[in-house]
This record gives sequence, C-alpha cells and structure tokens, in this order.
Amino acid sequence: MTDASEPPHEGDPAPVAPRPNDVILARGHLHPAILLLRLVDVLRQVAVWVLIGVFAARWALVAAGVLFLLNLGYAVARYLTLEYTLTPEELRIREGLLERQERRIPLDRIQDLGFESTILRRVLGLVVVQVETASGRGVEARLDALSRADAEHLRAVLLAARRGGTTSAAAAPADAVTNAAATPPEPEPEWVVHRSTAGELLLRGITDLRLSAFVLVGFAALEFGDRLGMVAQLQGVARSFRDWVDRLPTSTAIVLFAGLLFAVMAFGVVTATIGNLVQFHGFTLTLRGDVLQRRYGLLTTRAKTLPRARIQRVAVEQPWLRRLLGVAVVKADSAGGSRSEGEDAAGGFDVVVPLCRLPVADALLPALLPGIENERFGWLRGSPRLVVRTTLQGALFAAITLAATWHAAGALALLALLFVPVWALLGVLVWRNLGFAHGGAFVALRHGVIGRYLAWVPTAKIQAVVVRQGPVAQLLGLADLTVYVAGGSPTRLPDLTVGDARRLAHALAQDAAAAAAKAW
Repeated sequence: MTDASEPPHEGDPAPVAPRPNDVILARGHLHPAILLLRLVDVLRQVAVWVLIGVFAARWALVAAGVLFLLNLGYAVARYLTLEYTLTPEELRIREGLLERQERRIPLDRIQDLGFESTILRRVLGLVVVQVETASGRGVEARLDALSRADAEHLRAVLLAARRGGTTSAAAAPADAVTNAAATPPEPEPEWVVHRSTAGELLLRGITDLRLSAFVLVGFAALEFGDRLGMVAQLQGVARSFRDWVDRLPTSTAIVLFAGLLFAVMAFGVVTATIGNLVQFHGFTLTLRGDVLQRRYGLLTTRAKTLPRARIQRVAVEQPWLRRLLGVAVVKADSAGGSRSEGEDAAGGFDVVVPLCRLPVADALLPALLPGIENERFGWLRGSPRLVVRTTLQGALFAAITLAATWHAAGALALLALLFVPVWALLGVLVWRNLGFAHGGAFVALRHGVIGRYLAWVPTAKIQAVVVRQGPVAQLLGLADLTVYVAGGSPTRLPDLTVGDARRLAHALAQDAAAAAAKAW
C-alpha cells in the first residue's frame, strides 16, 4: 500500500478530479402526504362506479375495485421511485418502476419555478412545483407534492446556482457538499415593488368584459344538451317563448330584451369580478436581488419567480374601457411561454400587475427592464396612407354587400355605403394609436383601435424581425413589422411605410446581432 503522503510514482494513474455534475446541491423525494391526496383522487374517481354497482349492476363494483387498485398502485410506485437531484449543471428527475424515466434539464434552460397550492395542499403543508423551460411547452416537469421548506430551498439553491454561486462548491469534493440542503444559501433582502389593493382587483373584474367567453359557454352548453337529447325540448321551450313574446306589445318586448341583455352583462361582470378577486387576492410583487416574485391567490395560492434577465417582453395593455378609465394591466413574457394579446397565460403567471394607473405602470418599467430609465424614446407615427387603405377596404366591402342585398332589400341596401365612413374612421383611430420608438437597447411598439397596447422589447432578446406586405399594402407602399422573441408572444406593428419598416427591421437586426456577439 502506498502512503497517501508520498508523491505519486511514475506510471500510477492520475487522480480523478470530481466533476461539477457530481456535486449535489439539493436532493429529495415527494412528501408522503401525496399518498393521502392520491387516495382522495382515486376515491373520487371510483365513486360513480360504486354507485352504479350498488344500485344497478354488481359488475361495476369489480370495475371500481380494479380501478382503485391500479390508480393507488401507480401513486405508491411514483412516490417510492421519484427522486429529484439538483447539481451545478442540471436538474435530474427520475421516476418509474416498470418503465424507468430520467429527465435532465440544464440549469441555463430553466426559466422559472412556479409554486401552486390548493386549500387541501396548504392544510397538509404541500406545494406543487412547476419547472418551466424555453422549449415553448410551458411546464417541462412537475413535482406535485413537496413540502414548502423543500420547495423554497430548491428555488433558493437554483437561483444561487444560476447566478454562479456554486463555483466554489463545484471545486469541492462531492462528499463535502452532498448534504447541501442542510445549509441553504443566505436569503437576500426583499423589496416590495407593488401590492394590489382590493379596489384595483375589483376594477379589474368590472372592466374584464369577455363576451367571447359567453359565446363559448353557450356553444358548449348547446353541445352538451344535444348529447343528452335535450335540444328538441329546448327548441319547444324556445318556440313557446317566441309565441308569448309575439303577443306582447312592441315596446314591452323591447324592454324585455333590454332587461335580458342587461342581466346577461351583469352576470358577466359579477362572475368576472369574483373570479379576479379570488385569483389575484393579495397580489404582491417583490424584488430580491435580480429576481422578481409574484404571490397571489385565495383558494389556490401561487408564487412565481421571474428573473429579470429572462424577461423577453413587457406589455402594457389597455382595452377600450380600461383606457377610458386610465388604468392598465402590466404583463411580462419569458422564454417558453406564448399567449394571445389581451389574454392571460395559464394561472395568470404572465401578469406582473393585475391593474394599476397608467403612470404607475410607466414607473414600474425600470424594475422590470433595468436600464430602460436611461433610454430616450422619440415616438414616430406610421403613414397616413393607412387611412386610405382602410377606406378602400370599407368601399370594397360596401360594394360587395350592396350587390348581394340589392335584389332583396332594394333601396335599403344603400345603407351598406355607411361602411365607407366607418372604415375610414377606424383607419384614423388605428393611425393615431400606431407608433414606434427605438432607443438603442430597447424598442417600443404601440398599436390599437380604441384601446391601446404597448410592448417594450430589449433588442438583445430579439430573435427575428419580419416585414410582410399584402396585395393592398403593396399598392399603397405599406408593410407590417413583426418582432419575435425567444418563445414569447410576437409583437406585430401594422401598416408602416415600407421604408420605415425596413429601416427599423435593419436597425433591430443590427442591435440584436451586436448584443449576441457581446454575449458570445
């Protein structure tokens, strides 16, 4: 045996240095209380089968027993086999008994960790941890039952590792840091950036009028009724109601329908208000180091971190009613998520401030996009030819409508000519709201009709800039400019002049390339 103090002899194998990936910063399993949650879920799933077996067919009891054993067995197997391991390079999640699965997520690909906790989970002290990446699929991995202490520690260690706080740990022997969970990193001071009031949440609900939701609910209810064979009965009720209305005086019928319309709108306002109060109850935006965190929720509490370096775009959204009231919603997109304009991401995880006054939204920008306070933006408008384009579109639509309805409606078909001034007015409104400003490190894009939508995009985050022209736009020398960021929602700026669109696209592409070269 060679003494450890002696230098290695020639020909001896060189000592193997520990790899950074061998260093374990955090390791854990699901909390045992997950078995209780799964038991409740399984009992809920088999309840219908048990009722069928008791009151109708005995074989349903056998089916309920088989379903109960399979689901509970799967839950037990997942609890026994799932293990997560965090190293300076990746997050590993292993699970499975008959079919083993190991998922490796590099740390630099993890965008965020989102926390959710229902009432039952809060009683049991459990948290659902959602791991998001820039893959565009949203949640890449889900740890559905960690203790709050384990979840907070996992997030703290992950943030420290991404900041490079594990350099010293990576150079240490693996056995010296295997139990890193016992010494969590020292938390940084936390500053409250914004706290929503009950009045703001109430106003958000009142101004959250989404008539499309009523259309979808009505269509779904009609389909469900059709499957149950209730459509014929509903049609009979509708005919009886129509006959009853036909017997009413015209003024009474108008008042009746106005009352029904008001009741539907009032129901929508009440449900939207209650939904917003429940979803965003206690909304608080804080800043710790370079990481923003949002906490909110009444029945289901949510916590979501948002590293400022991961922000791809900040949007200040003002639909028409909120613009009239001078309030706005502030949202931030990170890589891996995409949404339609005016819509919230799942769980509201893209919302930075549910509702605030417009000056407050402007004051929040430096907290979301550091360095923007040093920019000087000179807003430029699009071309007035946009009004000509919309007027031509209105004239074309009016001509088609007039030709299609003249035979049946006669002189009343001339009302279709009103489309021309209406479309011209829409063009004026669009042109007045259209604008862009390029400040070097950031670009600001603004558009809308009656409402207004602003997007602030760091040029270093831009992935592509696309200029498009339709047939009418080519005749008028107009073009649409679309700015794409990594995984986030694209920002479209319509009806710029071709020269403005190409110059802006060229400048943004140059800035993005310079930023990428600097980062490389």
